[in-house]
Amino acid sequence: MKILFRTSGGRIPERQLGLGHIYRCINLSKELHSHEIIFLIEDYGSVSSILKKNNLKFSKLKPGTNENMDIKKSIKLIEKNKVDLVIVDKYGTTNKYFQAIKKVTKIVIVSDLRNIQFDGDLLINGFIGYKNKIIHNKYGTKCLLGPKYQTISRKQTKKNYQHRKKIDLIATFGGFDSSNIIPVLIDSLDHNSKKINTKIILGPSTKKNKKLIQQKEQHISVIQKTPDLMKEISKAKFGFCGGGITSYEFAHMKVPFAIISQYPHQLIVSKEWQKLGIGLNLGLLNKSTPRKIQRIVNNFNKIRNDLKTNQNVVDGLGSKRIAKEIHKLLNH
Repeated sequence: MKILFRTSGGRIPERQLGLGHIYRCINLSKELHSHEIIFLIEDYGSVSSILKKNNLKFSKLKPGTNENMDIKKSIKLIEKNKVDLVIVDKYGTTNKYFQAIKKVTKIVIVSDLRNIQFDGDLLINGFIGYKNKIIHNKYGTKCLLGPKYQTISRKQTKKNYQHRKKIDLIATFGGFDSSNIIPVLIDSLDHNSKKINTKIILGPSTKKNKKLIQQKEQHISVIQKTPDLMKEISKAKFGFCGGGITSYEFAHMKVPFAIISQYPHQLIVSKEWQKLGIGLNLGLLNKSTPRKIQRIVNNFNKIRNDLKTNQNVVDGLGSKRIAKEIHKLLNH
């Protein structure tokens, strides 16, 4: 079968885009490797290179393509390649697009937060605020809801990392630090009297600025990216992250974490993690953020022990479950 992923991402803070949608699609594509996979992307920075590195074929749309042109070009690609199923994971997509695609082929929609009223054949929403369940929405679309269906990295399900905790603190804000949180974090750690062993992962789309280049504190190491984020997380006692897919990865690895949200919608995710007692919600980056970071460092062991990291909320098998449902849809 031929499967088309329609997604977008890159360096564009004003559109609340990072690389979360891209990585979710890549994670799911690995579970569908027996089929022919094509990506249709809007690349706002570094997406093409990430897809190439993962040996994935792709076509491009001009960033910011309007919906009517998007529909026209998507259908043209579907018909040309005789696509059997389209998976859409793209911020801001409307029912107009979904219904147009549904007329020519089967469609799977990946959505976020509490957005489930979309017209498709199957809808996936791994939001932590949902209890794990399968329902049908008002359009009759079958919906797989809850963190049981979150598409985190396939590597996590195959390796049981049992590393000694070599790092006190790890910080990663996904593929792109859109709010420029990392320099603030470094400043906060530099000005704190308690020096803790810290590793910071910038992400493939985050450019090094002057502050990062000049960073010479021995207890803080800064790297651009890692081939195995889960391995890095597993070595840490505590983490700082954004409110996207990375927070689910920390929860899966049972490493306590604090979220500094990059976008307003991530606050909703952050509040849910705090409600469960698994993560801390530090809000959006503002003048009080350094003080909040320093409070965590000064009360490091107590805060770590207070968070409920033993909960198996994200088991890492979401992509596998979704792939099983997609195979049912294709066979039907």
